[in-house]
Amino acid sequence: MTDEPTDTIEARRQLPQQWAEEVHGNHDVSFIDEYHASDWVGHFDGKELTNSEYKEMQRELIRGFPDAEFSFGPVVVEGDTVAGHWLMTGTHTGEFVGLQPTDRTVRVTGTFVTRYDEDGRALETWENIDQFGMLQQLGIAPEQFTLGGLARTLVNLVKSSR
Repeated sequence: MTDEPTDTIEARRQLPQQWAEEVHGNHDVSFIDEYHASDWVGHFDGKELTNSEYKEMQRELIRGFPDAEFSFGPVVVEGDTVAGHWLMTGTHTGEFVGLQPTDRTVRVTGTFVTRYDEDGRALETWENIDQFGMLQQLGIAPEQFTLGGLARTLVNLVKSSR
């Protein structure tokens, strides 16, 4: 149990949803400048991102899935850290990381841990995203993973980026 007031915990629990509403609901990538500390560091599937790289990643997602919606749950708050699970649903109607639109709807999941400063700005985030699952839903990767399926996935990626 924590000694923090419930209102602080509840406010922190709402931070991820606030991010989703501003960035994806309103397509306001500039909100990231308010949400992140200037020296924020992101760790996404083992790759470190700066604020600038993260904003470009979000722009790319908005271009590819302009109707993307995020839901969060459960979200756990422990001190200055918020962790949870998210679900994104969206339709691939625009180019996304070089992939031409497929008009397929995807459900992609991920987990995150974010550490915040005393003003509620994100200092550091660790996140894992089911990217392979997304590729499967877009028809790029096979439903069953095999060596032959991997080869087909590589061919599909090359074809779809033309």
